[in-house]
Amino acid sequence: MRPSLIGRYVFKEIATAFLFCFAVFLFTGMIAGFLPLLQKGMEAGLALTIVLFQVLINALPSTLVTVLPLSIAIGILLGLGRMSTDNEIMALKASGVPIVKLLPPVLVVGIIGVLLCLCCTLVLIPSGIAKGRKLMHEALATRFDAGLEERNFFDALKDLIIYVDKIDSDRGVMTNVFIRESSQPDEIKTIIARKGRMAPDPEGKALILDLREGTVLTEDRNGDSTGPLAFQSLVFRHQVRDVGVETAQKTLEESSLIEITERVRAAEEKEKVSTGPEKEFYQRITKLGRLIIAQRFTYPFACLALALMAFPIGVITMGRSRLNNVSVGLVAIFAYYALTLTAERIARSMSAGPELIMSLPPVIFIALAAYFIRCVRLEITPLPILVLQKGIQALRRQ
Repeated sequence: MRPSLIGRYVFKEIATAFLFCFAVFLFTGMIAGFLPLLQKGMEAGLALTIVLFQVLINALPSTLVTVLPLSIAIGILLGLGRMSTDNEIMALKASGVPIVKLLPPVLVVGIIGVLLCLCCTLVLIPSGIAKGRKLMHEALATRFDAGLEERNFFDALKDLIIYVDKIDSDRGVMTNVFIRESSQPDEIKTIIARKGRMAPDPEGKALILDLREGTVLTEDRNGDSTGPLAFQSLVFRHQVRDVGVETAQKTLEESSLIEITERVRAAEEKEKVSTGPEKEFYQRITKLGRLIIAQRFTYPFACLALALMAFPIGVITMGRSRLNNVSVGLVAIFAYYALTLTAERIARSMSAGPELIMSLPPVIFIALAAYFIRCVRLEITPLPILVLQKGIQALRRQ
């Protein structure tokens, strides 16, 4: 069946506002993510800048999962809010058109958002994480210090942790360097140096640091030490093992649903025959795997939940300014994501099924939206909005 004239008109209003919000949010997210990478890449060279930009592009689907629900909700609020402030919705009701006739375009936009987000969470995001990891591995193969940042622990290389308090990018001098190496099976080496500089390796197989004015502490696996050894100059060399990213085990975040399910099933089998710390380790794998699966299915439904919630808020007359509807809608959006974060924390800390807990936010909001839509159809102001309006009025009087 062809959509009605009213449906096409409402869809056009919503789509125009949605595209504008989507472009603004996506551009802002890209700039916010790219500027730190661009600064770091320019300090290290053009080749690394290109690699970091490719990593950012591969991370774009995860940004879409956040941007799409917000854009859909605010687009609906702006589109319907414009019709409400211009008395178009009042004219439709006076002409005998039920308010629910405006709902199908909203459902279409929400369902399209769900499908797009499902495509991102199930396919594009895991693939993007895997490609980004491969690109960073290739960058580290030529520039081992590619991920080294001030006041951040660098642990991209196996058996090595580096912490630098300050990096002078112009001279390449690092201040207050902390190194912990555990490549030897029977000893752990800790080095603290006042200054250091990255030295090139002609063969490209080792990370070499020229350290000055520091101390070396060597201890065995039991924590027994031979005492600190002071030095004025030390050349630290860490051999990088040539292990391709293809041979490394995938993380759960970059695995497909089938791969996560298999790893969870294997962890559950090992958990049954394990005890102590090993049992707790497999329990964490099981919980994390089930949580990631739940997130991939529940996060996309934010598009539908927020779209349905934005519909009654958008059609309610809240004064002459359409920003009144948007303000109330932003409160609802904030409440949704606060509820989602709470559910995720509970799912991580409790032994209860994450599938049930993570599905509560969209289910609660869809049920609440159904109540709001019923109130709008009966021309009754929903109680939460009435309380919010009275609270805003009380604040304005003060």
